[in-house]
Amino acid sequence: MTQNGFIAKLTRAIERNNSLLCVGLDPQPAKYPSHFPASVTGEALFNWGRRIIEQTRDLVCCYKPNAAFYEQVGPDGLEALRRTISAVPDNIPVLLDAKRGDIGSTAAAYARATFDVWQADGVTLSPYLGRDSVAPFLANPAHFAFVLCYTSNPSAAEIQEFGGGARLFEHVARQAQQWAGANQLGFVVGATQPQALARVRQLAPDRWILAPGIGAQGGDLPAALAAGLNAAGSGLVVPVSRGVIYSADPRAAAQSLRDAINAARSSAGAPVTPPAPHTELILKLHDVGCVQFGNFTLASGKSSPIYVDLRRISADPGLLRLAARAYAQLLAPLHFDRLAAVPYAALTIGTAVALEADAPLIYPRKETKSYGTGRSIEGVFSAGETVAVIEDLVTSGGSVLKAIEQLQAAQLAVTDVLVLIDREQGGPENLAAAGYRLHAALKLSTILTVLRNAGRISADQFAQVQNYLKRT
Repeated sequence: MTQNGFIAKLTRAIERNNSLLCVGLDPQPAKYPSHFPASVTGEALFNWGRRIIEQTRDLVCCYKPNAAFYEQVGPDGLEALRRTISAVPDNIPVLLDAKRGDIGSTAAAYARATFDVWQADGVTLSPYLGRDSVAPFLANPAHFAFVLCYTSNPSAAEIQEFGGGARLFEHVARQAQQWAGANQLGFVVGATQPQALARVRQLAPDRWILAPGIGAQGGDLPAALAAGLNAAGSGLVVPVSRGVIYSADPRAAAQSLRDAINAARSSAGAPVTPPAPHTELILKLHDVGCVQFGNFTLASGKSSPIYVDLRRISADPGLLRLAARAYAQLLAPLHFDRLAAVPYAALTIGTAVALEADAPLIYPRKETKSYGTGRSIEGVFSAGETVAVIEDLVTSGGSVLKAIEQLQAAQLAVTDVLVLIDREQGGPENLAAAGYRLHAALKLSTILTVLRNAGRISADQFAQVQNYLKRT
């Protein structure tokens, strides 16, 4: 995080002004003529915005000029936008509300306009065109984007609730986290949608959320804060436009809103610990029988109070998608040329991960073919390439090390191994000793805790499995 980046400015402004309030600058002379002179010039728009900034700059954490309301005036309006942004104190971030959404050279041009011409610190973006529409705006680590996730308008559900069990806004919340880190990308979720706010906070516990809709749109401030604040009682920016800028006394209105936000934060009491990451995935694994409790005999002949069978994932396409997304999040920061799935349980998972991550897949055979090409590794690859190994779970790591031997015999490089579940029985240590990094989406202890908190297993079952893990 750079010293003058959006998040650095935002967090300092929040602390300095004790405020999560963002004032939106939306000049609408036709709708509010009493607030503007009869002749609406660029100079008039600039003076209007400058006065609001001067009256509220010790009460806010951010300013959010809406590009459309300046563009409608023409060249004079655009010059007023530039001057208005320049009038914002350097220690308060500017979020340009432009909702851009294009790709390639067009997106790059919009990004240059946003950051080089208008000198904004952040921008609102549409995710409809995917990662390509966001990446140009985040080439500089100081810049930030709020991606539209679940908007505050009444008809938002027509599109953003699409998908039933796997709703579109949830997919956006999951997928966009793979595009950039928490210091560069957050989400727009309407304060009019507290259930969606709570869901996005669950899916993205460390992300900043911009929650429009308080005031004229009728959002419930206490409900929005309860749903959207993170575990530290922050992570939420509350933008208000008309309720401040068209009031008789903008300063008094801003102060009243800031105080109301802080009162609601205080009344919420101690911050609630957010759900464990991948809670939905864990519960579905239990639903399908991938995690079972009882008395089982393992392949080693030993007895176990818990049995994990990830071959059952393929019984539920929704669960398979969730698992693939968990792997894809682990893959995002890694460098590799292709994936290699360990047979047999990881073949189905590896295929789903390859589709989710848009990466080519190979796999080492358990037995070499005695016919045809006689290959020991299936798929297309070249010697010297780097592969990320996909396994379903790790216990001691023996099966993974055997697969890696085959890959290295074909002159493929391996540094990273990814699993859905680490049974916490020596696998990470054994792989590390051999020179490989293990990345696990879930630990068995986390699965136990989530199932216990959800009432899926008893306290006795929880303790029994914990004691078993300590002994093995």
